[in-house]
Amino acid sequence: MSRVHYNEEMKLQTIKLVLKGEKSATKLAKEIGVTANTVCRWVQDYRKKNNLPSYEEEYRLKKVSIEELATKNRELERKLKQREKELAEERETVEILKKSMSRISRRLQASLQIDMIEAIGFLEIPAHL
Repeated sequence: MSRVHYNEEMKLQTIKLVLKGEKSATKLAKEIGVTANTVCRWVQDYRKKNNLPSYEEEYRLKKVSIEELATKNRELERKLKQREKELAEERETVEILKKSMSRISRRLQASLQIDMIEAIGFLEIPAHL
């Protein structure tokens, strides 16, 4: 039985589909009539030839990256909760200040009215009015 040789363009298309994750090596192998091992070997050779990380290295990098992202995510969630707590406290402070200002304003108005009444009482009202 003779070996079938596939042209480089067809191999390259197959390799790129695998690397992009658009199709699995197994699915592509069935479509073009080769074994999954053949497609995997093409991909492996392509990675070596183009100085790309091997599947294992890429997986390890992704795993580390996922762990780092998970750690960073937990840290950001913790910071978010802290900021939400601080914001709630600030809002509470603002409400307290609004109420205090309202009370102070009412007292000041009442005090000014009393001062005005006292001031008017000292004025002489002309007789012709």
